Amino acid sequence: MSSIMTELRSLAEVLPPGRVSDDPSFRAAFESDGLTAFRKRPLGVVIPESQDEVIHAVRWCDRHRVPFVARGSGTSLSGGSMPVDDGIVISLNKLRRIVKVDPHNRIAVVEPGVINLHVSNAAAPHGLYYAPDPSSQKICTLGGNIAFNSGGAHCLKYGMTSNHVIGMKVVTANGEVAHFGGESVESIGADMTGLFCGSEGLFGIALEITLRLLPRPECFHTVLIGYRSLRDAGDAVSAVIDAGLLPGAMEIMESLAIEAAEAATACGYPRGAAAVLIVELEGPRERIELEKQQLHEVIARTNAFETVVAANSAQRDAIWGGRKSAFSAVGKLSPDFLVQDGVVPRKRLGEALEKIQQFSEASGLRCANVFHAGDGNLHPLILFDDSIEGQLEQAEALAGQILSLCVEMGGSITGEHGVGIEKREFLSQMYDPPSMAVMHRVRHAFDPHHVANPGKMFPHGDDGREEITKPKTKATSSTTRPPDLREPIEVDSPEQLRQAIADLDQVLVVGNQTKSPLSQFVNVPLLTTRTISGMTEYEPSEFTFSALAGTPVKQIVRELAKQRQYLPFDPLLVESGATIGGTVAAGLSGPGRHRYGGLRDFVLGATFVDGDATVIKSGGRVVKNAAGFDLPKLFVGSCGRLAAMTELTFKVFPKPVELHSYYHRCKDHASALRLVAGLARGRWELDAIDYDASNRAIWIRIGTTIGVAKAMLEDIHQVLSVTFQAIERDRIESSPPTPWLESGQFDWPERQPNSLVCQIPTSIEKAGYLAHWCDQQGGPKSPQLFVSVAGAVGWLACDTLSLESLNQFLKQHSMKALVITSALSAADMSAFRHPVIASTESQPIDLAVKGSLDRVARFPNLI
Repeated sequence: MSSIMTELRSLAEVLPPGRVSDDPSFRAAFESDGLTAFRKRPLGVVIPESQDEVIHAVRWCDRHRVPFVARGSGTSLSGGSMPVDDGIVISLNKLRRIVKVDPHNRIAVVEPGVINLHVSNAAAPHGLYYAPDPSSQKICTLGGNIAFNSGGAHCLKYGMTSNHVIGMKVVTANGEVAHFGGESVESIGADMTGLFCGSEGLFGIALEITLRLLPRPECFHTVLIGYRSLRDAGDAVSAVIDAGLLPGAMEIMESLAIEAAEAATACGYPRGAAAVLIVELEGPRERIELEKQQLHEVIARTNAFETVVAANSAQRDAIWGGRKSAFSAVGKLSPDFLVQDGVVPRKRLGEALEKIQQFSEASGLRCANVFHAGDGNLHPLILFDDSIEGQLEQAEALAGQILSLCVEMGGSITGEHGVGIEKREFLSQMYDPPSMAVMHRVRHAFDPHHVANPGKMFPHGDDGREEITKPKTKATSSTTRPPDLREPIEVDSPEQLRQAIADLDQVLVVGNQTKSPLSQFVNVPLLTTRTISGMTEYEPSEFTFSALAGTPVKQIVRELAKQRQYLPFDPLLVESGATIGGTVAAGLSGPGRHRYGGLRDFVLGATFVDGDATVIKSGGRVVKNAAGFDLPKLFVGSCGRLAAMTELTFKVFPKPVELHSYYHRCKDHASALRLVAGLARGRWELDAIDYDASNRAIWIRIGTTIGVAKAMLEDIHQVLSVTFQAIERDRIESSPPTPWLESGQFDWPERQPNSLVCQIPTSIEKAGYLAHWCDQQGGPKSPQLFVSVAGAVGWLACDTLSLESLNQFLKQHSMKALVITSALSAADMSAFRHPVIASTESQPIDLAVKGSLDRVARFPNLI
């Protein structure tokens, strides 16, 4: 320890004065986080004031093998930001710059020490806000939110932190500075941003974060309902979901939690309630008027004994004040408490709560239950007195019973608090040894010396080093494969796929090849999953389904429609036979991405075969899961270069009762894209916004009744001074064709024999530059541009003769393009080196992560 203290002084000498402290009283302030039952005093605390100082501190830790814990406000409830033995704390609270708020592109760029709520405050003048709302949002930081993939009351509709982070600048634990994602909602390549979210500080530190902002809801309809039994409250949640409503939030508190909230905030909850249900609708006033009537009809059919509707913002704040005070409020009932964070399938909530009550009575400890009812996320608060010998151990044992119950029911050990130190012994109940080994290897790619937050997430004593140092050898081939690379080899089951991968030195797995350029750039054998097909599980009441990788998306869409559900991101090339595995691998989202997010935001779980030909399971089958690394997101956009997916689990949403499409012609690109930006940040919650740049036409889609849609159009006319014309069918002769089907099939361009279509992540500003570039090419074969998801992605159809000019243009504007479809033959396509235009050299961390999943280089690189 003395040598480390000496080295710590060497760090203090190279940083500005006051950045490093080993004062005992100062160190004591950092010895625990929100889980105060666990404490450890760090050897020192570093308080950097710039990104460069953070990078310097991390590189010093890696060089001297000194463990570090990155920390924000310390609100973690799993011990995830507790210091480690012989280590230091790097406090990020002074990196609190909001670098910019860009209302046109609906993004904010912030440093990790920025308080969650401050982002919404900064965006408010533009009518925007940041959706994730943990209970601690007034004090928790964005860096901590990212580390633990924080959620909040509104996760059901809006998702978790990872669903709103689209780009990062990070320093990995070994000191590499890397950039993931960007300012577009889409990116090219594997989703490293999604992987970094929820990594609990084991990968490194996010230095700068790009956030997706949403239009602030125009109005809220908040209802508090009292029930005589917890079962009745749970049944009411199911009734709301079955009615096809998608509330912004649904929360339940039972009697003990109500007692605590009343004592703390005098929130005025119904007296004598065994449980209260909070349901909140939010959105444009026209839609809320319709939905609140539906909601009250549903509630009237349940066993409610009292219903309170918030008449104004003060009453709404009082209702939410009671709910958000629950964790701290139990301090008035007990000197100590543990907060748990398990997830169960929504249909088993009642059963789970009854079991928890039985566990509580058997243990002799009281348990106050609060939970996000819409997504099955339980928050039992276990009350105990640490001054009484043995009660902490009793509380921990009760917490363990609850977590094991969640796993047994098909749920997760954490929905939003993370694993940290408290739940680490339970991670292996969710994942088998091969899956745990892969997570260790991914962690090792970021942190080869295990200096970043060691001892967290993984079971005590399990650092995975034996697996990491395993010799890199290919499996022995049992058969000889023919050299013919023209046709994909068909396999009939996941096990046959695994064996075929083991038999080949190099391989690329494809679906129906609807995005053929992604597989035509490689000269390796192809395996197809198209005969590994079928939905393996579908739970309409849970908003989830699982399907084998070769399942046609068209089949999934048809099955979901029977239950009035859908994939809101509008999957592409559905009519062409796109498979669900190929859709994930390509990472492509359609126009519906604008409202609820893209494909990456709906992937929950994945089973895959890694480069060792080992079957790995990651993620889960519930809509909320923060246990382990989010490998399913990593596969989005990976183009089959990391592993071979065999089964996928998705979240779905209720399908709108009606969809109505409208268009408006503009005189030029500049005015059109200004209008796109205005529509995107308006109050109307439009289902989709696209711009057909070749025809100067903006298209919008509204998912609601025709009466509500017309009222919204009238308001759009009043606010933006534009008139949209209706499209009665998919196509009518007197106006341009509606783009939704055609853009989803890439049928809109005038396809030439030597043309191709590229995806180009962009922004409103860069989309304008791209549109002008198309105009400048001129001629009968000038490139055609379709700008989708409110200006964030461009779909460009161009002649191969334009590629060199396109390459130069993209490099000039720091952009990339991915070739998606092509009219060229496979032989012509083979002349291209890879499908990425204006590509750049891979970052070291990208290659290291690929190597952790594919240690024998069995799958080819993308670039």
